[in-house]
Amino acid sequence: MTTAPVSVRLPELYDPATGRLDAERVARYLSVPLSKLAAVLGRKYSTLHKTPAAPAVQPALASLKHTLDMLDEVLGDRAVILAWLNSPHPDLGGRTPWEAFQQGYGDAVEHMLQNALWGIPS
Repeated sequence: MTTAPVSVRLPELYDPATGRLDAERVARYLSVPLSKLAAVLGRKYSTLHKTPAAPAVQPALASLKHTLDMLDEVLGDRAVILAWLNSPHPDLGGRTPWEAFQQGYGDAVEHMLQNALWGIPS
């Protein structure tokens, strides 16, 4: 019995050799230097640069990827996603979602998006 291939949202974020999320690819998608992404993920740049798809970084990347998945589902265009991430938002105290990630509040962005998708007002 064969199984149908699983459709993955934003496949360009995965390392084709390992099938794991790749920090370099995520940084490229976000148009940020890998060093900034390393800071957001709480990882050393040198380690992330050396092994961008390491198993140890997968949980941190998965959280960010979940946010990107929700944005892709709703907005569907990378340029629009980047614009949203870099635009001030009243529910984040006027910070941009990307600033919230940089300040350690990525879970607030994820929660805000999840509520919006579920129709829960902020």
